[in-house]
Amino acid sequence: MMGVMVDRRVIVCVCAALGALAFGIVGVITGSVGWGLAAGVAGVFAGSTGASLGTQHRITDGALRKSEQDRLRLTREIEALSLTLETEIGPVETPQTPRERAENAFDPATGLYDERYFAVLVQQQVAAARRSLRPLSVVIFEVDGLVDSDPDMCVQALAVVGDVLRRTLRESDSACRLGALMVGAILEDTPESGAVWAAERVRGTLLSSPIGDSLTVSAGVACYPSHALGAAELVAQAGRALEEARRLGTDRVEIAPDI
Repeated sequence: MMGVMVDRRVIVCVCAALGALAFGIVGVITGSVGWGLAAGVAGVFAGSTGASLGTQHRITDGALRKSEQDRLRLTREIEALSLTLETEIGPVETPQTPRERAENAFDPATGLYDERYFAVLVQQQVAAARRSLRPLSVVIFEVDGLVDSDPDMCVQALAVVGDVLRRTLRESDSACRLGALMVGAILEDTPESGAVWAAERVRGTLLSSPIGDSLTVSAGVACYPSHALGAAELVAQAGRALEEARRLGTDRVEIAPDI
């Protein structure tokens, strides 16, 4: 539809320019002021239409570049996380006191578990799901529209999302900070339908909150064993679903394709 609209405007612009030229030639030949005035009006119309086309082109081109940069950034972050998971992670050494263990496991800025904890936990949970023949889901959320924002604003947004996740998810589920704008949730004994319901509930809770107009999330869902059989691929599949959600717009939930 946009391509047809732009093509019509180009045709109108060209026709107006040709009309201005024709009116101008007739005006010169006949010496008529009326034809000269018509040529001027057609020229102004052609110029304004051309300027509008140029502005529309710059806006569209800028939006496309930003969308591609956002997609490449998200792809790099998901690939880096998956690469971390490709190597089996052994037991993590932690301090002895409960307070030190808590400080080591949590991201103090958002109150969520940190990325290192996520890498260990998702491998352990996939192994447990394989032994017990139960499903396991990973949901990766990303805050919409804050890619170029101040880091403090990003932290505040993630803190709000983390609070919603803690109030929405079950006690057996875990939420971890995965980057500047992403949160990963590991949902124990949860099939695809349950993971989608949980993601939609988080999204709906945010929308119904006082800041719902300014803070939304997109999410990608992947489930073991429907979408992947290993921890790294499970996270990668959730990331691809998130990329699809971002490609289709914002404030939506997408599911990874079946293997």
